[in-house]
Amino acid sequence: MAITKRPGASKQASDAEKFIAGAPDAAHAPAASPARRRKEVISPSIDVDLLKRFDVRAAQLGLSRAAAINLAMARFIASE
Repeated sequence: MAITKRPGASKQASDAEKFIAGAPDAAHAPAASPARRRKEVISPSIDVDLLKRFDVRAAQLGLSRAAAINLAMARFIASE
């Protein structure tokens, strides 16, 4: 029985890259990440008791305060 040499690692990497390049979806450019929308920083004055109740409700919904404010504003605008 003859002993054969193992192909080099560079040959294996080259073969793998050729295989991947031959895939049907290989020609597609990678999808660009979505652009972040610009946000405006605001500083409203809110009654302490109202804010505490708001934070409790946001926590019940699993939302951060900022997410809850955004949701409330969107619903306010949609209710026109």
